[in-house]
Amino acid sequence: MDDTLSFSGMSEHSDGSRLHEKTVKFMVHHVGLIVLILFAVVGIWILDDYGVALDTGLQRDIAIRNLDYVLGRRDFIYPDGVKDNFYGVSFELPLVLLERALSLEDTRDLHLMRNIVTHLSFLVSGFFCYLLAYRLFGSRLLALLAMLLFLVHPRLYAHSFFNTKDIPFLSMFMICL
Repeated sequence: MDDTLSFSGMSEHSDGSRLHEKTVKFMVHHVGLIVLILFAVVGIWILDDYGVALDTGLQRDIAIRNLDYVLGRRDFIYPDGVKDNFYGVSFELPLVLLERALSLEDTRDLHLMRNIVTHLSFLVSGFFCYLLAYRLFGSRLLALLAMLLFLVHPRLYAHSFFNTKDIPFLSMFMICL
């Protein structure tokens, strides 16, 4: 059985057999998924060890201003004198929407939610790094090594908890690759 994720050409099998074959082909990458789950558990465990970035309040304010503009509650987004108004809100806006959906009022809960969502996006991009390396090299061992090198880079790992500007950009870039 080859290690590809192709599901075509299985029409001669029964439905149960096709499901089994799809499951087996998906589980080729089970080691990468297990490592991803372990990193997620460790990340949740050490979440309290990471603080808040200096610009978190500013980033959140920019997202709230944009949300108010989109909902028609505000005629303009940025009054004169607002710094850093050139940052995009493609990651911040969903964080504010999630914050409101969860009815988070406590500052600590708010920052923990932001940190875990940012970290989980980084971990998902780590699995896409694994898939990219597997596609390039055809080896699960080299793919796992590439994923581990990506995930345990000290600066990237630390910033994956609180940096809502650079880490989502890095994550989406890796996913797109």
